[in-house]
Amino acid sequence: MKRMTLCLLLLTFAFALPAMSEEQDDERDRPKDFGTYGWGLRFGVGDDPDQVIAGAQWDFGEFKALHLEPNIEVSVGDDHLTLAGLFAAHYRFRYVEHFRPYAGAGLGIALDHFDPSGPADDTDLDIGLRALGGFNWALKHGREAFIEVSVGIGFVNDAQIMAGWSF
Repeated sequence: MKRMTLCLLLLTFAFALPAMSEEQDDERDRPKDFGTYGWGLRFGVGDDPDQVIAGAQWDFGEFKALHLEPNIEVSVGDDHLTLAGLFAAHYRFRYVEHFRPYAGAGLGIALDHFDPSGPADDTDLDIGLRALGGFNWALKHGREAFIEVSVGIGFVNDAQIMAGWSF
């Protein structure tokens, strides 16, 4: 897990430095109602099982401070291959400098295929919850970047560290 954490930190810095150097768009107006407003890519690592994760999320808008952002992820590692979907709701707090912290939770479903060395393999369907928190910041032209930490409750990974951006 130490190697995966180090890899994620290196990827985060490689991603965050160019993103933070982009000009802030002060006239950026977040959608104030629900709908489909865009999508984005996400990547990170998970613990127990140790996995590398890649996926996509959709921006379903914001009403007051409640933001809906479902996502799908493909995870691989520790003899597991996982396809998961999560319908997450974030409560976005007020901006701190250029960052906007959030906390939330989501209900998810995952198909997890375990294939150890040898003849035995197993496929499970998991339904569980994920508690999450993180922060995002605005990029130019209405895009956003984020870093997020989450804990699974009866879900695929016990913990995840994710980063990504929305278009």
